[in-house]
Amino acid sequence: MAMTDMIGVLGDLGEFLGSIAVLATLVYLAVQTRNINRQSQAEARYAFVDAMADINIAIGQSKEAASVWRRGLQSVDSLDEDERMQFIMFVGQYANTWAVMHQLHEDGLLPEAQWQVVRNDIASILASPGGRQFWRVGGEAAFGERFVAFVNRELATGAQPYDMARMAMAQDSAR
Repeated sequence: MAMTDMIGVLGDLGEFLGSIAVLATLVYLAVQTRNINRQSQAEARYAFVDAMADINIAIGQSKEAASVWRRGLQSVDSLDEDERMQFIMFVGQYANTWAVMHQLHEDGLLPEAQWQVVRNDIASILASPGGRQFWRVGGEAAFGERFVAFVNRELATGAQPYDMARMAMAQDSAR
């Protein structure tokens, strides 16, 4: 075999090995990208749990706050000025969390099971008399166009998966 032939064969071998290295790198990058995406989804789920827990704890650990929340859901008119502010802050914090979760869902980072919980909360809380008033009086104007359009579509269905105020007043039928 001539020297030029040997150099050609070695060149071809080098190109082949280089192609294998590029392929291995692409496979590695694909696996890493998938792992990063999974990590991002996990972080989104934890952010959802943390945000909702903070609001729920603020309402649930105080009888006064729970009363404001329950009465506000039924009718904001039943609250005094300070209680209305509290109620608006509670619903506003929920709505801020929902808006972020909506964006995460649109970006494919919030799993469908958790998104269903968010959708049920939006429909249930904003369909209550107090929630509707919050949304009409200023809540709707505070958020981006896509989130507002989504919420308005949800509210237009008339669905209210649960009624927190009614649940709080329900007697345990097993007693």
